[in-house]
Amino acid sequence: MMRFWLVKVNDVLLEVIRDFNPDYFVTDPNSNQMNQKLIGLWVEYLGCDRVVRKDNRILICKTVEEPEWEEVN
Repeated sequence: MMRFWLVKVNDVLLEVIRDFNPDYFVTDPNSNQMNQKLIGLWVEYLGCDRVVRKDNRILICKTVEEPEWEEVN
């Protein structure tokens, strides 16, 4: 069974592909900054286009495209 995890951010629907503990991206023990390059590599590897921080998690997401509708009379 395939599970979908969707979140809505600023009226944009996103499918969560992977979530991480933020500490995973802190690579410098002397800093509390997340490594943006490492995050970018994960985004690229997973084929995603958005990163969201929610509920103390880093969510790597794909934007859910609006379907194109054609009216049928």
